[in-house]
Amino acid sequence: MLQIMKLARLLCIPIVLLCSFAAGAQGAYLDKGVNGMGGEARVVLGMDGVEGFGIVSGYSIAGILDVGGNFGLTYGTLGGYDSTDVRMALDYRINVLKQTAGLPLSLQIMGSYGLNNVLSDYLDNDSATRRGTGYTLGLNLASNIRLTPSWLIRVSLFGDYASTTYTTKGNILNITGERVGNLYFGGGLGFLFAFPQGAILAVQAELRADRDLEFQINPILSVAFPQR
Repeated sequence: MLQIMKLARLLCIPIVLLCSFAAGAQGAYLDKGVNGMGGEARVVLGMDGVEGFGIVSGYSIAGILDVGGNFGLTYGTLGGYDSTDVRMALDYRINVLKQTAGLPLSLQIMGSYGLNNVLSDYLDNDSATRRGTGYTLGLNLASNIRLTPSWLIRVSLFGDYASTTYTTKGNILNITGERVGNLYFGGGLGFLFAFPQGAILAVQAELRADRDLEFQINPILSVAFPQR
């Protein structure tokens, strides 16, 4: 019950942050020069089932610079106990190249910087806290293939690096500067639907792998609303 109460308090912060943005940063789906709002939600599925959830929300400036909030939960183990890693971060995406009639590909640089807080009975037993700061950097190469005026197929390749430095403080547990980093790569496939007013709905799935070739599948639901 104590862990649930802690999680509930933490959830209040990202909800306020996300609501302060109109919606989410989805410049990848907007034409160059068009501002927009949007959002993205994903589920992380591993070999043993659900490993986490993630939400990105923010605003796209001219379809080039996206700025927003990122909230995620990652499930794991710590000291033999179940753990939940709660992450809140500032998320940015720069759409370096935009797909046009003469350019069949788009290129996006992605990154975030945020705070982590780990919840686990392993920590509670020692009245300990485990917190961290970390960043992600990545590239995404994508192409939209139009099937009809409203329907498109989106194919993507990506790579990203995530690093977090944790500090654990308790009665017995005292660890500083513990860094956890990993490199991920993979590809995605999805369908996009363009509404007559210009809004975009995207349903996609990514296949991700880390350096140890441990695989994940991420179903993703995205929306984008242009402001003209």
